[in-house]
Amino acid sequence: MIARTISRLPLVAAATTMLLLGGCSAALIEAPTYKTTEVLSFKTAGAPSNVMMLEIADPAKTLPAKTWTDALSNHGFAPRLRFVTNPADIAANETIKPENRLVAVVNPSQNTFGDAICTSPQTGGMEGISERLIVRFGFCNGDNLISETRARFVKENFEEQLFNNAAVLSYQLFPRRIQSNDDDRSCGRFQVNC
Repeated sequence: MIARTISRLPLVAAATTMLLLGGCSAALIEAPTYKTTEVLSFKTAGAPSNVMMLEIADPAKTLPAKTWTDALSNHGFAPRLRFVTNPADIAANETIKPENRLVAVVNPSQNTFGDAICTSPQTGGMEGISERLIVRFGFCNGDNLISETRARFVKENFEEQLFNNAAVLSYQLFPRRIQSNDDDRSCGRFQVNC
């Protein structure tokens, strides 16, 4: 037990140092939540041709749709996903499942979490609560949420931070596997690769 704790100290120290060095320019990405127990591969099940729909709920149009798709595409474990906001943007040999999509809600309302992000994502109501720009991301299958996370970006650096943190978002939303913490005692709940 003591050896396990000691072996984690360098990892904790490195993570703390990275946070301190990142300072205010770092986006704060919360731990993901998953609404599934079986994950053979989120990506291959959700996007047989490695193309997935991206639905953006942002009435203020903080960033153009192309910026969102460019930032979030081609990250994480293989197969890497390419996101499109219009089904017409796929090639003739590609297949898309419109029911499987990534939803991004900028400035989400207090009720936009869980399955609500898939059925009725709402924005607004969070202005002035945070100095950061809040974005909730959810991987949806129809009306059902599969995975979600929330990020807090510095408003002035939103585009840069979206690009810089896209790989982390991809790893969290589309993990390679998930194991129950009850079955694997060395697996922490914040470790996406567990």
